[in-house]
Amino acid sequence: MNINIADNIALVSLPSFASKMTQVIRQRDMVTSAGQVAGQLQLKSGNIVEQPAKSLSGGNQQKVVLAKWLLSKPSVFVMDEPTRGIDVGAKYEIYSIIDQLAASGSGVLFISSELEELMGMCDRILVMSRGEIFGHFTREEFDQEAILRAAFREHGNGSNGA
Repeated sequence: MNINIADNIALVSLPSFASKMTQVIRQRDMVTSAGQVAGQLQLKSGNIVEQPAKSLSGGNQQKVVLAKWLLSKPSVFVMDEPTRGIDVGAKYEIYSIIDQLAASGSGVLFISSELEELMGMCDRILVMSRGEIFGHFTREEFDQEAILRAAFREHGNGSNGA
């Protein structure tokens, strides 16, 4: 997070900005592309070429991380606790971005320890413990108590916790 916002966003996609012959980075193209993605995510910052990513608020730092991966155009996103440590307004913005990704056909694996967040964002919830799936719930089956029972199935003395 010590590098500037533009370089941080472009980091994963650097090969796509390198000249085929010389492998020199086309800086102008890289900054333009990083700026476009930052604009799509409504990143609140100063000059993205000068401002370090670490100087941003927590929510805007999360947007830099998302922008980095959006620029690389993956078909599947793995998001592990994407809203941890950010304020309510920033959470809403991140949720909106995730909804847009899913609506555009991208797969999103959303990992969270906040059950309400999962129930609000997901189409399905898989509960894992000790490397095994202990519960699978579709949106129609979402029930906080049942999900928690699956989550605590084998804790402590090996009983199922129910």
